[in-house]
Order: sequence, then structure tokens, then C-alpha cells
Amino acid sequence: MTFQVAKTFTRWSLVALAIVAAAGCNMVNPDRPTPQPDTIVFGNLLQVTPVKNAEGTVRVDLRVGAPRLLVNEQEKQGRPTPSLQGGTEGVVTAGPDTVVVLSGGRSLKDLPGGTEMVAIPIPGTTRMVGTKKVLVDAAYLMDFTTYRRWRLPKLEPGSETPPTDDPSRINSAGIEHAPVPLHGGTVLYFTARYRRPWKPGGAVYGARRAGLPDPAKGGGIVDRPFRTALKGTGWSEPKAVVFPKMDEKTSYEISWVDADETRCLVTVTPPKGVSWVAVSSRPKATAPWGKLQRMEALGKEDARDAVYLAGSHTMVVFSTARSGSQDLFLLSPKKSANPMPLDPRINTPGSEWCPRVGPKNELLFCRGDRQLLYVGGVVRPIRLPGAFRKVLTEANPTHDGSWVFFCRPSYTPVDQDQNIWVARWSPDGKLGEPVAVDQWRPDTGATGHPAGKNVPKR
Repeated sequence: MTFQVAKTFTRWSLVALAIVAAAGCNMVNPDRPTPQPDTIVFGNLLQVTPVKNAEGTVRVDLRVGAPRLLVNEQEKQGRPTPSLQGGTEGVVTAGPDTVVVLSGGRSLKDLPGGTEMVAIPIPGTTRMVGTKKVLVDAAYLMDFTTYRRWRLPKLEPGSETPPTDDPSRINSAGIEHAPVPLHGGTVLYFTARYRRPWKPGGAVYGARRAGLPDPAKGGGIVDRPFRTALKGTGWSEPKAVVFPKMDEKTSYEISWVDADETRCLVTVTPPKGVSWVAVSSRPKATAPWGKLQRMEALGKEDARDAVYLAGSHTMVVFSTARSGSQDLFLLSPKKSANPMPLDPRINTPGSEWCPRVGPKNELLFCRGDRQLLYVGGVVRPIRLPGAFRKVLTEANPTHDGSWVFFCRPSYTPVDQDQNIWVARWSPDGKLGEPVAVDQWRPDTGATGHPAGKNVPKR
């Protein structure tokens, strides 16, 4: 199979060759780092060493060059890769804010010399020293095996055939997100959708769940909410949450459910127009959910991800783009008839989304791909254990604050495969070791009873 390989390395090679040529014309000071256009750096691992006086930061030395697989494909197409004469050294700085993703769950210290690596720079950090050394501060650092699965799926053997997923499980090769845990985490509402194929006309990825419209039948890829409960033998098979008059081409995502499971908030996203928030209720947990009624108080503009503050059924936090960027707003009827934007420490020119609240009204929210916590007037990151940043989003704690459910990505093409994970949580933002939700088992439920007891029957 022949194909057009990624242009990234070729573009980088041409940039590097231009730098080399400029240096030959005395345009580059050989001793001073000179800013260069940001570009992905490919190379073979030479060594990893700690950076002095910079806790948690390492220097990763690479011998810059195209991965062998890319070189071979370029040559097959009669497009040989430009050569960097004399060899070029890559010096990559990876700090606590770098996302390090390595195949097989390995760590940097476990990698053998010669491993093919890829460094994606933090914008504005690419520099050149003379003609033989390129410096970058890494936003992402990964081995080429991980990178090609993410960005070069045509080079990944067997990537055209989606895996067969078990619909009785929660996580799949599709996208499972927006966890809403109840009863100490022994009941879970979540949202699922299929993941788009990277190859035109290919099959979608994800478990074929009853209640999730099949895009092959013309319905498109949409979100649908599901419910599952943890019992003695494990999680029950997720069942679709059904509301009256659901449209096949509209997405529905539950963002909040009360402890009695008789009231919920739902984001409704039609194929055309803006998303809006609806309320549904029912007399008891075993009854069908009632009609979706729009929360008119949130206004006619777009609204999504709504949650009530702890102990309130009138004060609502939600996300919206009505101010020009995705921000968080609060509806507090006693203070104002209209929703108001939250504190500037929370809302920034970036994208703030997925607000959730803890048992003491701690505000958890996302900014881009970063999970944050606002408490005591301070915004701080929520991090998983480890020297480097691990991406997590959509964090939602249990009502007693013991556990937090959240999403973690797998680096897959087109759409990242999102799965739900669980970890111990403390209000200072520290998390315990994460466990995939299908394998997670608490010692006891929120009330001190064995997991699975005191859960409303369905």
C-alpha cells in the first residue's frame, strides 16, 4: 500500500536545511539560541538526564532524523527525505507540564538508546544553536509507535479494522465521557458515542449499544446517556436512558442527576442550531423519565454542561459561548434574573467547559485539556500521580467527596478514544492512582454498606 506520508518531517527538514544554509552565511550566531518556527522534532534517543535545580525536569537528547518507516515510504514514492548533513542534535526539555506518552506503559528511564522519539514543542520554544543543535521545550513527548498510531494511522498495521467491543462493559474503543457518579460511585450515568473512522467509508469505533443510533443507517454520530450500577459481580450492562420524543439526529448528554434519581439536567444538541439545557423528572427511580423541558431561565443563547450547586435546585452553573468564548456562567435567581459570568480567575480567553461541583461546592472545570479546581478563591490544577502531566478532563466527584470519576484519552486518529477512570480524591486537588472504571471496586459504598447495596433497583 502506498500513500502520502505526513508532511511534518519533510517540512521540518526543509526548515532545518534553511537554518543550516543561513548559518553558512553568518546569519546565525553559533553560540546563541536563535528562535525558529515551531516544528515537531523526530529523532533517536541518546540519553535522559535530570536538569539541575529544576525539580521534575529532564533533558532528553536525540539524534535528529526521520523515523525509518517514514524514510522507507518516502523512498517508495520517489520522494527521498532531505538529509541533515553532519548530524543534528536535538535537546528536548520535558518538565512537570509535559505530557509524556509511551507505548506499553513504559517510563522514560525504561527506554533503550536508539528508541525513535517525537517531541511536539510548546509554542514559541523552538530554537537553534549554530547549525547542529535544535532546542525545544516539549508540550508532548512520545515514542514514534504512539505517534504513528495517533497521527499516521496508515502506517499502523491493522488500524483499519475496529476492535469488537463488549457492550456489557462501560469503556470501549468509542468515546465514553461525562461521568455522573451517585451513591458513592456505585451508580454511574455516562454518555457514549461512536468514534469516527480515520479512513473515509470505514466502520465507526465503539461498542454497539442498544439505544445508540447506528450512523450507518443515516443517523450520524450522536451522544446518548446510559446508566449502570455496581453489584456483587461487577457493573451491570449499561442501559440507555430514554426520554420521550428523542430525535435520532440530536445528541443528549446528562450532566447532573439528584441522589434519588428523580431529576436530571440534560444538554440537548440538535444537528442545527445551538445546544440547550433541559430538565427531566419522574416520580420515582423505577419510573420512566419525563418530558425534556427547556430551562428558559438560562436564556435563548447556547447553554450546556449544567449542574446545580450542592444543596440547591435553583442555582445553576453552566458553560456557554455567548460572551464570545466558551466560559462558565452562574444563574442565581435571588441575585439576578439573568445568568452572569463567573470570576475572571475562572473565565479566560481560553475555553472553559464541563463545570462540576464537589460536596462543599468546590468548582471543578476544564480549560482546554486541563482539569482545574477553584476553591478558596484560587484556581489550581488537578493532577494524577507522576512526574509529568497526565491529561484528564470532565472530573466529577462523588457526593461524599471520596472518589472522582474522570476521562482520560488514548491517542487515536481523528477523535481521541476517551474512557472513564476513577481515583481517590482530596479537596486539595490531589488524586490517587487511577483505575479504569470497569476494574474499579470500592471497599464500601458512600453509606458504609458493601458496594452495590442501597442502590435503587432498575
